[in-house]
Amino acid sequence: MPVILLILLLALSGVPAFAVDAPTGPTLSDLMKVPTQRAAWFSMLAGETLPPWIEDFATTLDGPPTPSIPIKSGDQIYTLAFTCKPNECGDNQLFVLFSPGGAKAWGLLVIGTEKKWLGDPDDSVKQAILSGLQ
Repeated sequence: MPVILLILLLALSGVPAFAVDAPTGPTLSDLMKVPTQRAAWFSMLAGETLPPWIEDFATTLDGPPTPSIPIKSGDQIYTLAFTCKPNECGDNQLFVLFSPGGAKAWGLLVIGTEKKWLGDPDDSVKQAILSGLQ
């Protein structure tokens, strides 16, 4: 189970996270309120055919209150955020990695067993996203 989903389940259940500190980063909704990151989001999605729930999220910013997590890749710290389709989260997930400073974004869209990379990530960016899901 991806780390993000485990965090979401713990947050929604109210169960304390034992000795591990829960992530406290901003949610994807919060990140989308920052102009640089919002522009990076739309650049990542440019030219893509997407499910309507992603476009709905971009308009409403209504998504799960899952905190983002820092992801180290090389010497840089990236921000990995998450959203999903309301009421069908298990099979409809979007993971978004923002560059330091938020000027660039890449994504991994997971629908059922199908995976689609967004924003033309290179191998190091793909690995950074996948490392946050473990």
